[in-house]
Amino acid sequence: MNTPRDHHFIPAFYLKQWEGPGGQIIEYKLIANAQVGRKLVKKPIGRDATGFERDLYAFPELPPDAAQFIEQRFFAYADQKASDALDNHLGIAAHPWTSELVSAWSRFVIAIHLRHPEAMPELRQAAKQIWDASGVDYQARYEAIRKPEDPPTFDEYLALRDPFAPIKMHVNLIVKTFDNDIIGAHINRMTFAIIDLSASQHRLLLSDRPVEISNLKAASGLVSIPISPTKLFVAANAEATFDRLRRRDPEDLVRHANLYIVSRARRFVWAQDASQERFIANRMSTALEPTPLFPNVGRYEPPPPAAEVSDLIDTI
Repeated sequence: MNTPRDHHFIPAFYLKQWEGPGGQIIEYKLIANAQVGRKLVKKPIGRDATGFERDLYAFPELPPDAAQFIEQRFFAYADQKASDALDNHLGIAAHPWTSELVSAWSRFVIAIHLRHPEAMPELRQAAKQIWDASGVDYQARYEAIRKPEDPPTFDEYLALRDPFAPIKMHVNLIVKTFDNDIIGAHINRMTFAIIDLSASQHRLLLSDRPVEISNLKAASGLVSIPISPTKLFVAANAEATFDRLRRRDPEDLVRHANLYIVSRARRFVWAQDASQERFIANRMSTALEPTPLFPNVGRYEPPPPAAEVSDLIDTI
C-alpha cells in the first residue's frame, strides 16, 4: 500500500461539494508582497490536488510503519465516518445516526478548525511541553509501584518498553486534541439544523478557515460550517437561534457567512465558479486570526494517566 504523503487539511470529500459542472473547483490564492502588492491567483483544480500539505501530520522521528499514523490511521477512519455524516446532512444518504456517526461529525468540525498547517507547529510544541512537564508526576507514581528489578526512572522503564515512547505520546496528545472529548460532547448535545440558502442569488464560498465557533458556553452559542454552496450546517445551544436565522434574508446570511470565511482565509478560498471573484479579491485574508492560533492549546488535553501510557504507546 502506498504511504499517504499529501495530507489534506481540507479533505477531498468535503471539497467535492464545490465542484463545478466540469468536475473542478476554482482555487483562489492570494500573493501579497512589495513587488506585486495584492494579487489574486485563480486556478481550476481537482479536489485531490488542493487543500493539502506534504507530510503535514507525519512524524519522521518514528519508524516508517508508524511515521504516518495520524494520516494513515486516525484521519483515514475519522474522515470516512465524517463523509458518511456529511452525506446524511446533504440528504444523499440515510446512514443511521449512531453515536459513532454523531461524534464523527463533531470530530470533523473540531479537526477542521485545528488541523491547519499553521496550527500544526503549535500542536507539536504543545504536545512536547505537556509530555515533558508530566515527568515529575509520572516519576512519583512510578516509584510507588516500581519493583526491585525495574529501572530507577520512569523514562528508563519506558525506553526499555519502547525507545520511541516519548514521540508516540506526542502523537497521541495531538490526536486527543483533534478528538477533544469535552468540546465534542458539547457539540453532540447541541441542536443542529441544515439551513438551505438556495434562494440566495450568491453561493457559499469555502476557505481553509471555514468553521465559526461563537460563545460556545453561552445560551447564544453556535457552531457553523458550510457543507455545500447552498447549505450551511449550524449547531446551537438554543432553538431561538434557528428562529432568528430562518427569519433573515438568505442573501444576507450568505453574505455574512462568506465575509467571515473569506476574510479569515490563510491560504485558499474555493468556489464553484468565478462569479464572486471581485468579492474574494477585495476581502480575502483581510481579517486573519492573530497568531498563535491556539495560545492555550496546552490546556486542552492533560497527559494521560501513568497506568495508560504503556497501552497508548502500543497503539502506534
